[in-house]
Amino acid sequence: MVHIFTDAWHHKVFMTHRRITMLRILLVLAVPLTITACSGSVYQYESPEARHQMKQDLKLNTIIDSSRMNWCLHPYGSAPGCKPEKGIGIVTPDALVMAHFVNGQYVLDRVLRSKDVLCSTVPGGRAANGIFFAFTASDAYMLGPLQADRDEINTRFKSRMFDYLHSDGQQSFSGPEINFQRPSGVKVRKTTIAPAGPSTLILNDMVDVLEVYSPCSHT
Repeated sequence: MVHIFTDAWHHKVFMTHRRITMLRILLVLAVPLTITACSGSVYQYESPEARHQMKQDLKLNTIIDSSRMNWCLHPYGSAPGCKPEKGIGIVTPDALVMAHFVNGQYVLDRVLRSKDVLCSTVPGGRAANGIFFAFTASDAYMLGPLQADRDEINTRFKSRMFDYLHSDGQQSFSGPEINFQRPSGVKVRKTTIAPAGPSTLILNDMVDVLEVYSPCSHT
């Protein structure tokens, strides 16, 4: 009985040691993978190597800053809301460049220049942790620069982007009182179904369809 107990105990110790060893091996393997994943993310947006490739692929002379960024284009008169483009924002001395990283290359999507920006709405101001809208003669741009490794606003890049887009002295509204959505004059029927005791209540209302417009005439 003692012999059987001893064998069982040694087997248990061996299996425990084996599990610990395998766990250590997995951790050792996981660390380089994590570093590689993070490095790949940073490479696409902020590293010297990435910016060198941006210059080559996009024909840029100077890069002030770059960041992962989401953006949307809202033509005036269109309904609010959009599915954002997800790519890279690049601030240069003469443009905000929006690009995608496709098959190992940077591909140009849009360019926004300071001379085309009439005003902006930036809740909280230049360095606040939030997106902002820049308004041109025909469109509203939603600009949301993000950290390379998480979905939080890249305030460093946002400040530099703000400075460039307002380099001609454009007005920026930072308070909640400025709105860039208004009724379009079109109404649609909205049906609401609500429980009312043992029965169901059906409500039909005509509601305004909203549209995006420029707030730049506000003073």
